[in-house]
Amino acid sequence: MMTKQRGELSSPAALVIAGLAALIGSLDTALNIAFPDLTTDFDLDVTAVQWMVVSYVLTYACLLLPIGRIADRWGHRLVLVVGLVVSTLAFALAGGAPSYRWLFAARILQGVGVACISAAAPALITLSVSSDRRGRALGAYQMSAAVGLALGPLIGGVLVRAIGWRGVFWFRVPLSLVLLLAIVAVPFSRNRDAIDDRPLDLPGAGLLIVGTAALLFVVSIGRSVGWGSHRVLIGAALGIVAVVAFLKVELRSSSPLIDLKLFRNPGFGLANVLNVLSSATMFAVWLLVPFYLVEVLGFGAIASGAILTVTPACTAAVAPLAGRLADRLGTASVSSAGLGVEAVGLAVASRLGAQTSGVWLVVALAVIGLGIGLFQVPNMSFVMGSVARSSQGVAGAMTQMTRTSGIVLGASCVALLFAVRRESRGSKLSISELDPTWMAAFHDVFVAATALCTLTAIVSMLPHGPDDV
Repeated sequence: MMTKQRGELSSPAALVIAGLAALIGSLDTALNIAFPDLTTDFDLDVTAVQWMVVSYVLTYACLLLPIGRIADRWGHRLVLVVGLVVSTLAFALAGGAPSYRWLFAARILQGVGVACISAAAPALITLSVSSDRRGRALGAYQMSAAVGLALGPLIGGVLVRAIGWRGVFWFRVPLSLVLLLAIVAVPFSRNRDAIDDRPLDLPGAGLLIVGTAALLFVVSIGRSVGWGSHRVLIGAALGIVAVVAFLKVELRSSSPLIDLKLFRNPGFGLANVLNVLSSATMFAVWLLVPFYLVEVLGFGAIASGAILTVTPACTAAVAPLAGRLADRLGTASVSSAGLGVEAVGLAVASRLGAQTSGVWLVVALAVIGLGIGLFQVPNMSFVMGSVARSSQGVAGAMTQMTRTSGIVLGASCVALLFAVRRESRGSKLSISELDPTWMAAFHDVFVAATALCTLTAIVSMLPHGPDDV
């Protein structure tokens, strides 16, 4: 018989509330469409605007594992509530920001809130269902997050046109408040099963935060300031030293932040590496396709935004099916198939040209979205199932952290490869400036992404131990 964690919700309530929390967090894609309006209001350049994203991503990425461990100790429902409270405050502060510095601080606070949500929500779900239904439950959760990703740009476009960039923050305040009231109103159990009562490894948490933040910072700024600059070298040295020290502390700790023995299971380590690589290949779409739509094919902003929703919409549509297939066929076969499908979509994108019909782009984006959905759900299910019930917060945080690391790594590598391929053809223009070398570099990037995704799919099929733990 399944026992519920202290302070946790029943299965249907956990699924609905965790899914809605994920949706609210993923609606942050609404901010992208507000960047031009925001830069005009605060008289900013593009470099300053990119820190709206970098500060947010760095904050939640480096806090995920420590907060996941806190959730395992104090209760995932409590941490989810804290995350929603912090997020609501951040939305309100950002929407009313009188200056860029105020907005920057609010974005950091928003990163703290989404770290709490991302660490607690998956654990709430896995602890409320039996192991044979874990895949379909996580499929529904992933569907909610993908729906938010798809709706964000559309909602953002409407709000920016109606009330300006502040609307992309304000509209989430009432949504978060309603969800908070729902959590408070729903009855919950107070059993102490699946609670990790060990003390928090504060030295390990501190070293992990410093190491993760430093390394992701280096990857984020390396291309713009130069890989040999003193900031990059100092950041890289600090990150490496902190990570090495973290590993030593964890090996000696009686209550480690994450049990490194988990990585003795080849499947666990491989699942996390695959998550990084799959996320990295996706950034070719997010970085280059918007320019291709507007500058090459000549679509307007609204039409381009609608086309870009195809990928997350298809991910949302296939996520529940991926969960059911993972429960029935096993996680390894379904995730490998997903990587293969994603590679096919990237291959189609690599054949696009200036005269290609937009229909083929929609096909490519749809296939990529289907592949991502087929991969992410069973991958998360495997990682969550590999970790003890008392560490589900850490497990959920691990899947989010590896995905985020892949996105940051992909952002840097795609931009670097695109620039190098253009320069090799004699062009030194920025990504947004078109010349005859632009489409050639576009093709090169997508060929490289296809090759990496194909290799990732092949590696995922290698024998690596039990399919599910």
